[in-house]
Amino acid sequence: MTAAAVVPDAETVMAALEVVNDPHVPSSLRRMGMVAGVEVAPDGGVRVRIRIPCMACPGTAMIRDGVHDAVAALPGVTAVKVVEAWEEPWTRDMVDPATRRLMHDNGIQI
Repeated sequence: MTAAAVVPDAETVMAALEVVNDPHVPSSLRRMGMVAGVEVAPDGGVRVRIRIPCMACPGTAMIRDGVHDAVAALPGVTAVKVVEAWEEPWTRDMVDPATRRLMHDNGIQI
């Protein structure tokens, strides 16, 4: 009999999201300020709230799929739900300073 996988904590889920980049900027969603929150249930179900910078963002499906796949790959995760956090709008101030410099150096204005 094998031992059940340990359910990851929210910090572990956030670390896993570091590999999910914004489709338009080579920086993670976390560094872009797009991760609004992570909730992990005792049964391994994970809910990730993401902020989408604009209502008609063409990369929304790609973002959702990337978040789902990164979290689902974690041991102990039994289900993943990705929801848009429209009640917590994304703002430019949420982008971390290093990513802001990267964007500026590559001619990307926010």
